[in-house]
Amino acid sequence: MIDENAFGLWLGYHSLEDDEYASEPADFAARLARFHAAAVGWLAAEPLGAAVQAVDLGHGLYVEIADGDEERDLLGWLRGWRGAVEAEGFVTAAVLSHGGRWVAEEGDEAELPGVECARDVLVYRLAHSSEALRRALYADTAAQHDPTREGWGPGLYVDVEAMEALGKRLRNEPTALHVAGAVFYRLGP
Repeated sequence: MIDENAFGLWLGYHSLEDDEYASEPADFAARLARFHAAAVGWLAAEPLGAAVQAVDLGHGLYVEIADGDEERDLLGWLRGWRGAVEAEGFVTAAVLSHGGRWVAEEGDEAELPGVECARDVLVYRLAHSSEALRRALYADTAAQHDPTREGWGPGLYVDVEAMEALGKRLRNEPTALHVAGAVFYRLGP
């Protein structure tokens, strides 16, 4: 296995619990299927680059691409993805993150994806260790309603480390939002 840098792009269904509790089970299941279809539809219609990996965690989708393999502007792509899903009536939190990840080299035994059986428990291996995924999940968690965390909520967030890796600097630096040792900027509602 090798360690490489990667970008993570997260799109979370921010109002999932509110929508679930306000709906009948069949209506919510259909709505959740529409969220998935809109999010995956964007992935198919707007390719990001080579060797992209995506994981559906139910409450959101995570896309990861090696640093340097992106063929499009990541921030613009994330804005478009979020906009396409919100146009279908969903409230979202989107995150662009960056960090190291471990990937299998050709010939490694730990190929992905994988299913392992631990007695009566199926263990689904979706990815190796990924700092970009952890950071995206930090931001998505911080964006959930909590009156003690001002500045968060549904929105578009970018990891300071992702901006540095892209060589981008914001004209007007927004308020830094801190969570679990990571720093994010909110770039839109």
